[in-house]
Amino acid sequence: MKNEVKTCPAAHYDVCVTKIESLNKHTFEIELLAPEGTVLHYKSGQYLKLELDVNNDDQPLWLSYTISSSLDADKPNKVCLIIQVTSDFSGKVVDCLFAAKASNQPVKIMLAMGNAYLQTNINQPHLFVAAGSGISKIKCITEEILHRNPDASLNIYWSNRHSDDFFLLEQFHNWASAHKNVNFHTILESAQSGWTGRTGFLYEVIQQDHTNLKETQAYLCGSPKMVYGTIDQLNDLGLEERNCYSDVFEFSPRAEKLEA
Repeated sequence: MKNEVKTCPAAHYDVCVTKIESLNKHTFEIELLAPEGTVLHYKSGQYLKLELDVNNDDQPLWLSYTISSSLDADKPNKVCLIIQVTSDFSGKVVDCLFAAKASNQPVKIMLAMGNAYLQTNINQPHLFVAAGSGISKIKCITEEILHRNPDASLNIYWSNRHSDDFFLLEQFHNWASAHKNVNFHTILESAQSGWTGRTGFLYEVIQQDHTNLKETQAYLCGSPKMVYGTIDQLNDLGLEERNCYSDVFEFSPRAEKLEA
């Protein structure tokens, strides 16, 4: 089974909510700090679990969120995550975090989980494909790759339903401007008034830009339908599933195993 790799055992930490930044009208980046001297062990592309009493019923829930920050050697006790408010429940999650920040009450996290972390040869070309908040993983992995190899070849494709769903665009555009081999593409699922960018399925746009993905390493973040559909559609261009990494492989594996 793909992505069966060993990682460090998950550990529990008490952290403080030190910063909540609004990225757009319904997206927030949360900064969490463990006590000074703590070193949080995780790999770029992994996720954490956050314990919150979301329903205020003394029955806290463990909620999974992708880590959006690469490990900071100068601040190894820091970790960030991005939360989109798309429902009443996710709104309550953000409210809980604002309350924890205001009261300076620590919250519990468990990290790190997930096998779809950065583990590829960064000297090879990389394809990053994200839908919606899946860009959190891509941001984290991109940060680390460019830190280690500023000349890395990265092609980033990010799709949303609406133009105002995008966030951190300045960060990605800055990377594309500063690094000659970084290409960043924003896509809407369908044409909308005022949108002059690209539209369509992610795989369609990628097919327009590439003819050979044989040696490409790919990280895909989104629904199982998007991830498997994109891989299958790009197979004719040489993209091999053995060179693809996604959390979907863990929580929603294909019905049939890939041939060795």
